[in-house]
Amino acid sequence: MIIALDGPDGAGKSTQLARLADWAGELGVSFRTVTKWQLFDETVMPEARFLRGSRQEEIRVCIAEMPSPARMLFLGWMNTMAAHYAATAKEELVVLDGYWAKHAAAELVAGTHRPLVEAIVEAIAPVDRIVYFDVTPEEALRRKGSDLAPYECGRDLECRPENFLRHQSAVREILLGWAREHDWNVIRTDSPGSAQQELKTLVADLLADR
Repeated sequence: MIIALDGPDGAGKSTQLARLADWAGELGVSFRTVTKWQLFDETVMPEARFLRGSRQEEIRVCIAEMPSPARMLFLGWMNTMAAHYAATAKEELVVLDGYWAKHAAAELVAGTHRPLVEAIVEAIAPVDRIVYFDVTPEEALRRKGSDLAPYECGRDLECRPENFLRHQSAVREILLGWAREHDWNVIRTDSPGSAQQELKTLVADLLADR
């Protein structure tokens, strides 16, 4: 079973994923995490070994500097690679740490050609369930503090908090609309403990149904 965890920056996806992995281990469920940033690990994604020597921190900045549509094509490639490896995994529970939703929404906000965004999304391998972690931009900013990336701030290279809030508000509006339209599971992460319990309950039910 493949579950994709997506949501705005600062929603707590990585924290929730780490706890879910521990829980799956306690249950004896084989578990695998797949993320687009594994592109930097050639033992996981050897096709991306040309990135050898690149730095993840630098690419986070370079993405914001890319013009459209090159930026969407690059982000689409990253997410397509991750989804492919999730689809070919043999573990009982495979979780994608991030999916296409956040980037697709951000690109629409940026004015990227909608048919291109939709075509890339259509080509990415599907998953069994998308879980959308929702958080207000204000709470996300509080959690992230000064650890902001230009892309998260609407490609503002100075990473000004007001641009983070403006950009994330627009992205969140699109994501919430898609969640309603596509019947995603929405989990509020204001309380990490409550969010984790809700996620565990959801995953347990999905595993039981398989």
